[in-house]
Amino acid sequence: MISVCLPTRGMVFCEVEDAIEKIRKVHNIKVFRSWDKKIPDAQNFLVEQALKENSTHIFFVEEDVVIPDNALDKLLMLDADIACIDYSVNGYSCVAKDKKTQEILWCGFGSTLVKREVFDKLEKPYFRTDKTLRLNDWQWVNNSAKYGGQDIWFCMTAREKGFKIQQVPGEVKHLMLIALGEKEMNNGLHLIVQKPTITKYQIIEREY
Repeated sequence: MISVCLPTRGMVFCEVEDAIEKIRKVHNIKVFRSWDKKIPDAQNFLVEQALKENSTHIFFVEEDVVIPDNALDKLLMLDADIACIDYSVNGYSCVAKDKKTQEILWCGFGSTLVKREVFDKLEKPYFRTDKTLRLNDWQWVNNSAKYGGQDIWFCMTAREKGFKIQQVPGEVKHLMLIALGEKEMNNGLHLIVQKPTITKYQIIEREY
């Protein structure tokens, strides 16, 4: 069985839920949701719930990321410790690669599959946002992130344990809410659009 973790802050786009239901038709999955916890508490809570199940993998899907029908199949075929499909945030890729080795250093968790044994070897909390990775000397410093950062912590600590990150080519659809529909109007649809696709990539220079 595969546990699907859907961390939310109280809202999930219908297209996201529809994509998960399509996956359910061909895979044995159990979906775990959070709606009253902030980042990274939501991610840690959901992992704890998922690990209670007899799952082989934990599949992270964010509330605004639409998974194609064959996405999970492609992630599983990689047979990777951590497998991801990229997506855009303000035009930037969420996958960061080492300039010299092309190794993936970290990835976003909008569409990421993690083998269960990865969590077995990591210390809790699995996700943190109270520390920031300083890139000039690659040290963790006490500096709470304004937004995000939990994926960088997870990936870097997993890599320290010897786990590798692999990537399925392409990118998934990333949605955003532009405007709420007008109240008490039959035609008051919310305006939801796709965020711009990837045009800029994270290439990180490191000294060896």
